[in-house]
Amino acid sequence: MLLARRIGLVLACGLLAVLGLLAVPAAQAQVTPPPLPYTIRTTPADLSAVRDGDPLRITISGLPAGATAKAYLCPADLRDALLKQVSGQWVPNNDLTARVSAYCGTDFGDTLTGAKAGLPVITPSRPRSATTGDIVFDTPVPRGSSTPIYVGNDPDYTSLDPIKGTREWPNNPVTATDPNTGVKIRTRQWSYLCDETHPCRVMLTITAKNADGKSVTWTDSTLPAVTPTAPDLIVKGCAGLGANTLNASMPQRAGRSAVAWNQALCAPSKSEQPTNIVSETEDEALTSFDTGASDLALTGSGGALATQTVRARQYVPVGINATVLAAVGWAPTDKADNGSSLKGKLGDTFTVTLDELATMLTKGGQNPDGDGRGGVFKDGTPLVTRNPALAAVTGQTFVLNPNARAGTLDSASGFFGFTGEAGKGTVPLAMSTVLEKNAAGSWVFRKMGNDTYYGGLDGISPGRITDLTQLDPGTNRLDNVNAKVGQSAVRKVVDGVTVGKDETLCKNGCLNWVVTDLATAKAYGWTPVALPDGKGGFVAPSEQSLQAAADSMTEGPDGTLQPGTAAPGTYPLTFVEYLAVPVNPLIDAGCKPLTGKQDALKKFTAMVQTRGQGVLAPGLARLTPSLAGAALDRTLQIGTGTPEKACQEKEVAKSPPPPGTGTPVSPVSNDLGPAGAANTGTTPAADTAPAHDAVPTQQSVQAAKNVADVVRIPPFAGAGVLGALIPLLALVILAVLPSATALVTAGRPAPVWLTRFAEALVGLFARMRGGRA
Repeated sequence: MLLARRIGLVLACGLLAVLGLLAVPAAQAQVTPPPLPYTIRTTPADLSAVRDGDPLRITISGLPAGATAKAYLCPADLRDALLKQVSGQWVPNNDLTARVSAYCGTDFGDTLTGAKAGLPVITPSRPRSATTGDIVFDTPVPRGSSTPIYVGNDPDYTSLDPIKGTREWPNNPVTATDPNTGVKIRTRQWSYLCDETHPCRVMLTITAKNADGKSVTWTDSTLPAVTPTAPDLIVKGCAGLGANTLNASMPQRAGRSAVAWNQALCAPSKSEQPTNIVSETEDEALTSFDTGASDLALTGSGGALATQTVRARQYVPVGINATVLAAVGWAPTDKADNGSSLKGKLGDTFTVTLDELATMLTKGGQNPDGDGRGGVFKDGTPLVTRNPALAAVTGQTFVLNPNARAGTLDSASGFFGFTGEAGKGTVPLAMSTVLEKNAAGSWVFRKMGNDTYYGGLDGISPGRITDLTQLDPGTNRLDNVNAKVGQSAVRKVVDGVTVGKDETLCKNGCLNWVVTDLATAKAYGWTPVALPDGKGGFVAPSEQSLQAAADSMTEGPDGTLQPGTAAPGTYPLTFVEYLAVPVNPLIDAGCKPLTGKQDALKKFTAMVQTRGQGVLAPGLARLTPSLAGAALDRTLQIGTGTPEKACQEKEVAKSPPPPGTGTPVSPVSNDLGPAGAANTGTTPAADTAPAHDAVPTQQSVQAAKNVADVVRIPPFAGAGVLGALIPLLALVILAVLPSATALVTAGRPAPVWLTRFAEALVGLFARMRGGRA
């Protein structure tokens, strides 16, 4: 009984302590009691693991008609040092709305996209939708620092001078005067950070009429603080690279899935990382694999992009992806309570024919109000008529309507609305393969009458392309696609319409277009268009339409499924992602088998087909039964060759024969020649991102750092509450342990209730760790 009494006291004290801890965040939030009932929700609901640039939606519901709101990004612990004058005296001004306006209404230098992040800048109030009754904010999650400013009534950050007897509080001395402008340079300016070590919070200033019909304004600070991380984090929860870690070369689109696969294997046991993820374009990845610099590679097109095919291999399917044309931006498709047009983040799925897609990409991006983009964005065209949300996007004058829809918002910037990732890859190859066959009459470069724009292809089809930069092959550009190197560079170029704040260029809606893959579009909140299925319907890319397409695609000579399908309900630009894995064993520099790495390769490849299907990045579809069967069969071929053949491959790969001409080594069970000829003409240099975003070369493979995005596997429901109870459980264990130990030492059995209580604790801890009791 004494032990039971002790446990009861500990439980009571511990519960009070835990409740106190749980109450702290609410107290810190500085909540102003709302004069009206309303609710706020965010998408995603859990903001604890957001990253720079992640799409964020904030929805306010329950406010009366006519309500408006502003959103601000503030430090989580907002400074409280303002003064105000009352009856001739300067007194503290603790009003939250005043503090938010003073400290948070400044530009924000986002580390990913520059000074365009959406929340901190004061913009016109966001009105309530007459359709939904909600006020909605859409913005990328910002991470970076605010622009330094002076804060008028803060003694330490003011630009005001002291006045004896009336305003003696300014404490920000002048250190110099600008000789050109005469502006005083003072000691301090106010600024704040928002990142993984500096929490920040979205605060909402709301104006609405109360029950008496009186307009009231208050600031809501109940949203949780966020600590946004960089978008290119490494694998977490593992022991890092080890002796048996495999080099895995792959394009950036595979990063999220690759990190999830790694964590699924090594995080539970905190063991060494299975793969070192090396970011390369697909042709470079396949070369790294062929020479042995990498142990495996990911590609969506088998050997079609390979410049050499010496190493015997199997292509193991791991997921289903698709090339997409994604629309990014805002459209005025809603109405505010006062009847005015209300601009919203684009959510409609546009329908685009294959001929329209081909025309957009081959007829030049300049002057869409004339011949640019083939005129498909003009008023009254089938594309615009068929898509009301597209028709709603208009320019500053009706003549400029096509420019706003095509994304030519500011021609002085040199960007003409269409972008995508430069470098050889499956995305342009799959798209051009289908367009060349099914939209041949439109997949033709605009005839300019000279060779400076399209070289020898003036008025001719570009054919099958492997790089988006091949859509502008001449010395002069018509800007069909302004391709950029690396995903971060692509994101930056469309940041303006992603935020949509520019009330000049985006007043009546604004759009950009990205040629990318479905997984990347999903990650960044871009909306893919629907394309024809060949049977009279338009089909958007989804797991169902991708799986249906995969089941109707034909297999090529190298054992990979070839793009193109016309079956009902299928998305036509579907492709399958494959791991290229070696048939012959992994060997060291002396041609000796690497048994540990060989086992790791088999384990990793097998896991990707099983548990790995459950952690695929959003947008990637799981394998169909037929693909899963092929994956299993091909995995069994890993390492079935001999070390002698592997050694021979390594020597031949140093001076390989031309692709498709065969090699002196024993071939794998399928032909490794490229699946048809592709346009491999001279590729002009693409616009590049900063040096740290450049694609690594083959020589950097061994030393390449892990640049894939971190994937967060959510804990079970209720983990947050149980996590808060950990201190309480620890206290209970401390209370139980001495008495239980004494009973065991004395040779006496523990009471039944104590045994069951201990079992319950063990089970609870197991669930908190994500396992089972």
